[in-house]
Amino acid sequence: MEASKKNFVSEFLGRLFRSPLAAASEHQTDYQALGHSSGGLDAEYQRLVEHHLRRWGVPAACASVDIQQIEQRKGRREVFVATICLNTWDRNSVLRILIGFPMLDKKIRQAVAALWLADVSDFEGVQLKVSPVLNDPAAATELRHLLVSLTGTREAAGRRAQGAVPLAN
Repeated sequence: MEASKKNFVSEFLGRLFRSPLAAASEHQTDYQALGHSSGGLDAEYQRLVEHHLRRWGVPAACASVDIQQIEQRKGRREVFVATICLNTWDRNSVLRILIGFPMLDKKIRQAVAALWLADVSDFEGVQLKVSPVLNDPAAATELRHLLVSLTGTREAAGRRAQGAVPLAN
């Protein structure tokens, strides 16, 4: 009799404190509750990389993102890589990406590690691809002038390299 009272009380409390939403779908995950548009892991990676580009002030017209699944490792974890394609010449945006590429890759890797994506997949990093449109002579000339202004001429760079001090790890 004592055991039946305990069962009755536990069932009653379970019904009392169970939400109606939980009863409707007890298998609903937090991801589904976020209301994101449909898509798999690649869509989540794409949203994440695009979010970082927009935070850096890079418009969608300047750079597009392509996410590729490159392999599936043991344990059924998918491996992804992001490719940023520079589509148009926007001086500030292109320079932000080219000069800040190591930082952008690091920020995206940190964001992936902090999210649930790291629990279900592996991220191999970000690659950069340049559209043939950027081979335009005006864009190439401006980029060449910017590089010279940042790094100096070949002769000056050669002299600096002879007296260079190696970086410590």
